Amino acid sequence: MGLTSTHLNSEQIKKLCLQCETAAQLVNAKAPIRIDCRQNSEGHYYLFDLNMKPNMTGTSRLHRADQDSLTALAARKIGWSFDDLILNMLYQRWKK
Repeated sequence: MGLTSTHLNSEQIKKLCLQCETAAQLVNAKAPIRIDCRQNSEGHYYLFDLNMKPNMTGTSRLHRADQDSLTALAARKIGWSFDDLILNMLYQRWKK
């Protein structure tokens, strides 16, 4: 189940996003990462896995036409296609 607009505007999710930003800063992330979070039965959210190499599969492969990675799902939530995601990643490349 994805996050609805109501969920995204909740104080809990805003706090979780800030925690994810802090985690990315702590590891000095210079490229997209994936941070897995879960909600417990009491409604509290926890970060439990930080992936420096997120799964980037897209639906462009015939055998994965009905599958998307969490990274692609997050990109779609902000209005990006998979191609937009890849292009934005390229634009953020490290500069010497």
